[in-house]
Amino acid sequence: MPSSKFVQIMLFYILLSFFIMPLLFYFLINKTDASAGNGFVVGSILSLLLWFVYGSKMIK
Repeated sequence: MPSSKFVQIMLFYILLSFFIMPLLFYFLINKTDASAGNGFVVGSILSLLLWFVYGSKMIK
């Protein structure tokens, strides 16, 4: 069973990828679906970078 710290990190990445970045791009860049899609892509890339730089080291 995964540790609670791992679950918390993954929940943060889910929020970042699926909600925070798409909403930021939608409201700050342009109110279109394409802009929200771009936010999803940027959020996903940011989540991967954060995982490899910080997250994977936090659960060891």
